[in-house]
Amino acid sequence: MSEDHKNNVEVKESTIAGAGRGLFVCQDFAPGDVVVFLDRPLVAELEVHHMRDTCAWCFQRGATDPVERMQAASMGLPNGLIEIKNCTGCRRVGYCSKTCQSRAWKREHKYECKILAPKERPDLPLQVRAVIKLLGRLQASSGAERERILDILEFWPTGKGNNHLEDICKYDKQKYDDFHMLANAAWHYSGMPALKGLDAQTVAKGFLFNVMCNVFRLSSPLDAAHYGSGFDPITCTANHSCDPNAVLYFNQPSSAMRALKPIKKGEEIFVGYTESTNPFWVRQSYLKETYFFTCQCPKCAKCPVFPEDTWAKRPEDLSEEYCSVADSLIKSHKAELSKFLIGTNESTAQLRLAAMQASVFAVSDNDQSTEEELKSALDMCISSGMWTWTRQPVLELCRRLFSTYMESGNTYKAFRLGCKMHFELLPAFHPQPFYPERLIIAWTLITMSVVLSGPMHSEVYKELAQNGLNLRIIFYGFLFYVCDHIPQLYGWNSPFGRIIENTYKQAMAGTDLSKDEIREKVNKIWPTLEAFSRSLDIISLCNPSESAGRGII
Repeated sequence: MSEDHKNNVEVKESTIAGAGRGLFVCQDFAPGDVVVFLDRPLVAELEVHHMRDTCAWCFQRGATDPVERMQAASMGLPNGLIEIKNCTGCRRVGYCSKTCQSRAWKREHKYECKILAPKERPDLPLQVRAVIKLLGRLQASSGAERERILDILEFWPTGKGNNHLEDICKYDKQKYDDFHMLANAAWHYSGMPALKGLDAQTVAKGFLFNVMCNVFRLSSPLDAAHYGSGFDPITCTANHSCDPNAVLYFNQPSSAMRALKPIKKGEEIFVGYTESTNPFWVRQSYLKETYFFTCQCPKCAKCPVFPEDTWAKRPEDLSEEYCSVADSLIKSHKAELSKFLIGTNESTAQLRLAAMQASVFAVSDNDQSTEEELKSALDMCISSGMWTWTRQPVLELCRRLFSTYMESGNTYKAFRLGCKMHFELLPAFHPQPFYPERLIIAWTLITMSVVLSGPMHSEVYKELAQNGLNLRIIFYGFLFYVCDHIPQLYGWNSPFGRIIENTYKQAMAGTDLSKDEIREKVNKIWPTLEAFSRSLDIISLCNPSESAGRGII
């Protein structure tokens, strides 16, 4: 932990019954304040498919596709400029610089290099690589470093006096068997080391189960890639709440935790283990299936009374058309219905809504869902008249559709949907203007404003201008938004922050107007852009027959 933040928090018994340890603040924090900062998590492992295009130390990715690399370089993005070079020893992992390679070697890579090297050996899963390095570091360490590594063994599910391996075996036998096999593999690959006063095989098992049951996602705000998984005894001590007061994020390679709302001295820190905007029963089901506990946070204690649990009309008022649709879905989604039923209420109306929810969540949760499937699910939510904009999976379907439009090159549809999300959807779900997704969407809208201002989209540019929307001013508006709020999350000294800073400097160098003059123009145009965004009919936008320049306002 950074010296500046080591006195910010303490570990003690959680306020949640049965949760074990928790993380508490030692001083007051305001929204956006850094609560914990780590130079690098104790464990940070790349997914196998990113081992050769992403630096194994700082997690900066270098694009390998020539087209992506050229486009990224033209925009000044790191993945268009970074070159990943393989370790000359194992040739399995790579680094973006000598500095990263040296840091990785001194801390951990020296314990895995020879193990990864044999050409006939397949790439080892991140779980195995993580435990191999932990065993090596433990064997070589002493003092505070040894205690920090051994602290992993205090976590759920194998922590002292809190062994829940039987729960995992009972509820998810496949996960239990997989983790057990991977732990044994790591122990064997490590040479079955001798650990003073410890049984190495048991330690390997504890490391693997405890790390992988408490990991957080490692990704970058600059792209949608999931690079790998991370774990640290400090940040991972924070317990879950469906109404979190802090957010954990990854800054390549540092990670930090910032306050989402005021946290008073002595209060416990809570983060979200699941999508906190999902309906009550969906959250509960996910947490039970994934972490084997029933959430008892203050929000869940009040049961389904929040906006994310609210229907736009009474279930009994579902139209005949959609009653028929729902009836056809009940049999095909019978196994999932209990996840969406309110308590033990199995009335016909509730069964129909449960079937409709099962159907649309199946689409939103599936990474392989097609554009047409996403549109169809979104159409059911909106056209049935049951869903409000603040009920999932409407937002998740919009997220997925937004990414799909971008990947397919349908920039104008992506831009309009992104504006809808920025002005209407995301503020309802995440009121903090610095919330990670809000900054990422705004950044994406910056890049799309540049694309739509180009010669390939001259008709779109002209039509928007005729309606009082100047794309160049819109570009500055979103740029100012990110500049105003990035200090409250990623900070300027981060890969994302440096990109924003460079974009800002280049943008201001390319205009004769002052910052205040541009802000005045932004303030003048912003109500028009917000009205455009709020009036957007997403169902119409999903219509493939809609032309690129039709129905702007």
